[in-house]
Amino acid sequence: MQKIALEGLSMYEAIRLNMSESTVRTAISYYGKKYSFDRVLKWIDILADNLSARFSLKKGDTVTLCMPNSPAALLTFYAANKLGVAVNLVHPYIPPEKLVESVKKTDSKFVLVYDLYKGDDSVFSVPVLVSDSSYFMSAAAKLYYRFTQKRTMKGGLPFEQFLKKCGNPHMSVAKFSDDEVAVLLASGGTTGEPKIILHNNFVFNNLCAKAEEFLSEPIENYTALYNVLPIFHGFGLCINMHMCMMMRRTNIMCIRFNAKASAKQIIREKANILTGVPTMFLKLLGEKTFTEGDLSHLKDVYVGGDSVPEQLVKDFNAALEKGGSKAKMYIGYGLTETVTVCLVNTLAHHAEGSVGYPLSNTFLRVYKDKRQLPAGEVGEIYIDTDQFMLGYLEDGYSPFVEIDGKKWLKTGDYGWLDENGFLFFKQRIKNMIKVSGVPVYPSEIEAAALSVEGVKKACAIGVDDGVRGQVVKLFIEGADGEDAEKLKSRVLAACREKLIAYAVPKQIEIRSRLPVNLIGKIDRRALEEECKR
Repeated sequence: MQKIALEGLSMYEAIRLNMSESTVRTAISYYGKKYSFDRVLKWIDILADNLSARFSLKKGDTVTLCMPNSPAALLTFYAANKLGVAVNLVHPYIPPEKLVESVKKTDSKFVLVYDLYKGDDSVFSVPVLVSDSSYFMSAAAKLYYRFTQKRTMKGGLPFEQFLKKCGNPHMSVAKFSDDEVAVLLASGGTTGEPKIILHNNFVFNNLCAKAEEFLSEPIENYTALYNVLPIFHGFGLCINMHMCMMMRRTNIMCIRFNAKASAKQIIREKANILTGVPTMFLKLLGEKTFTEGDLSHLKDVYVGGDSVPEQLVKDFNAALEKGGSKAKMYIGYGLTETVTVCLVNTLAHHAEGSVGYPLSNTFLRVYKDKRQLPAGEVGEIYIDTDQFMLGYLEDGYSPFVEIDGKKWLKTGDYGWLDENGFLFFKQRIKNMIKVSGVPVYPSEIEAAALSVEGVKKACAIGVDDGVRGQVVKLFIEGADGEDAEKLKSRVLAACREKLIAYAVPKQIEIRSRLPVNLIGKIDRRALEEECKR
């Protein structure tokens, strides 16, 4: 891989360089249609010219993308970056009133949505571009899509008209300084209102350049990545989309995860890398197409974004081995404030039960009551890394502190380090439960529940109690056909065996489905609000 000075490079400039000097020709594979890097880069340039001319975009402006994974999202992202325009990325299922709020807050010049977005352009004070999700599909896939899906977005300008060369002057490539914003991302998590996080170009280019630190084989052995994580998610944007473009690997795009269709696509297109959240991998294990298919092409599987059950890792690794793959499922850890993953288990560095080993130029410490703790003791995780955000859009709170002349991020997460530098995650501090004044970690309760056969998902929350302050209520999503009372008894027995008395649930509720938030994590906040009513 080429050694390139990344400082001062925009993401557009980085994808033009082809860092890995790859000869892979296909940039995007999208429902039966393949598009070359030459075609994609040409489209980006045409789009930059046309968007600039139509909307008078200039360096320092912002645009908003409310899109699933699609060629339209990728093309617009890089066209804006070429122009020096920052991109505000929001979830494609965000309610219209929240989208309007985000567009206003970021002073966006236009918003790009897709045809299945449930909204109306009349509520926006800026132009709305609407992408036809089937435009880039093969003829058969396009026919099926248009037969089964009905456009729900009302009004708007057709996005695809801007991909046609209109004789506009070729726009020069804007230069960003390292303190200028290129990307705006909403913070993750399941509690509280998300903050809008500001990032420059360098952190994305830099993290992608670390690819060989976490891949199990030399990068030349990889050709394609299956991309289901949306681009509003730091991992989906950086590792899935931008890394594929920088390293010239095929981005197999999926606009909406469907276990059956995804299993077929992964196998048919011989994806080398899978990334996702636990719910996605649980669903894949329920598909015979996947569990009985040829998986020999898979080289790496990465999971994160939520508590990862040990049983899921074991079951998925068993499925990989059965399918002829040498890959393993690896757990990682990161925050949107650090773009995404900044430590991860890899073939070279892994420890069972940990959430990973730091990538280069990332350092960890654990503190409690302003005292740095030794290995093995639990406290708040602090990170020093070269992947830091510029800050939050809103003025006020900063999670950074200076210690020993270095800038450290207070993560708000509890965990501990072992003697080899692996991080073991305990809990978000804000999710910690105090029973009779004793700290109780929901993640440990959930792990105990998930060790019980018949439990698919688990979420532990604290509910008010007049005597103890709080007690634990455990929500369980059981497998189909499980007897609820028998499952409760088995879960309670496991909790009594594995947990301290304060952590044993006082209430257990079995549900057919647990609520999830926009990114597929269990929606802890919704369950907490429900219990307060």
